[in-house]
Amino acid sequence: MGGIFNYTYYNVIAWNKSGGYERFAERLLECDVIDVEYEYLLFLKFDNHTEYSIPDLDDLIDSLDKIYSKISSPFIILTPRKTAPILTASEDEFVYSFSCRIDLFNKLIKSIQPKNSLSSTELLFELFDHLITISIDREDILIRQIPITDDFVSSTTCGDVIIPHRGDNDFLHKALRLLTHIEGLSIFVGIDQEITEQLQVIMDEFPHVNFYSFTPNPIGPYVIRNRLIECSTNNLQFFHDSDDISCKDRFEKIAGYMNNNDCEYCGSHELRVDYYNRTLQSVRFPKDASQALASAPWFPLLHPTSAITRDAFYRCGTLSEERIFGNDTKFLLNSFFYIPNINNVDEFLYIRRIHPGSLTTSEETKLGSPIRLELTFRWNYDFQLIKMGLLELDKSNLIFYPTSLIVDFFKTSGSSP
Repeated sequence: MGGIFNYTYYNVIAWNKSGGYERFAERLLECDVIDVEYEYLLFLKFDNHTEYSIPDLDDLIDSLDKIYSKISSPFIILTPRKTAPILTASEDEFVYSFSCRIDLFNKLIKSIQPKNSLSSTELLFELFDHLITISIDREDILIRQIPITDDFVSSTTCGDVIIPHRGDNDFLHKALRLLTHIEGLSIFVGIDQEITEQLQVIMDEFPHVNFYSFTPNPIGPYVIRNRLIECSTNNLQFFHDSDDISCKDRFEKIAGYMNNNDCEYCGSHELRVDYYNRTLQSVRFPKDASQALASAPWFPLLHPTSAITRDAFYRCGTLSEERIFGNDTKFLLNSFFYIPNINNVDEFLYIRRIHPGSLTTSEETKLGSPIRLELTFRWNYDFQLIKMGLLELDKSNLIFYPTSLIVDFFKTSGSSP
């Protein structure tokens, strides 16, 4: 195939399972469709501000072939493998590389205008956004670090997915379209707004998803998560925000890791999709979140990436309900004193979208806002005092506070009890 010495622009490789490879110039992206006699495409481009190891193309294509033999038409996002941080979240490289079937690529590329944007750093952003927008028969999204190691877990996932929803109904629809392809999951959605005609159409489309309506609203995501877990039945509870995306293998990999490592609370790395800057970026978390928290009140786990056992969730006293934002951070700090083994899987399994209108971007509640800074200081201060033996946990700001509102909720559809 010949050596590739510059990965700061797109290198396009096409191949067939039966053998035969060909490398194409980046200008191939200017075409309306890629009209070549191959089955699969690989687009390689790496962040020029990040160190990376030159991939062995034969090994990489062989690893991708193994994935395609298991899944008929995945969209595989690729980024260089990097050591996970020790203490807190690390905002790492921007992500540009991917692989997919050529027919899937052509379907996506036809929907993007103008074509001159396709050679820019926004190519993967555009393709991904269209992938989760247009109707595709099988939308399996995977993220792999290069070199690719263990790809599949030979275990069956059985768990509940807990989704509070307020905001853009299209986001919820896209999340459910991907989740309902995955076996072994019971999905619970709590609606924190008026049930419009659009929402009713979504509920009708997914009759096996358990939808609950909450009043008054907004009641906040923490009240909803607590009530939905009360209604659920499985021991393993997966958190999920309604504006985000889970990779196909998120649930089996986290469940497998928790089973094999006696872990009760576990997250993963996130792929951050930024709708302000039109970028994808790797954000890695420490493998041992408990060890990180033993050092200081760092940020070693992202709540919506995580799963927790029912026993551990109630041992921690559930999520505090006194406000509609921030209490997932409070829960993590509190859980340190009840759960000895908080971990992250060293893989990208969750895709988080940064967009206008969310609690983390809205002016009053955004990250770095005065109220968030005040709460973080208060929680971190008490966290350190408790570890030093100078403050009792049940007298601290980390304890559970219930909502002051009278909560009413009822099931609107779904097949599970």
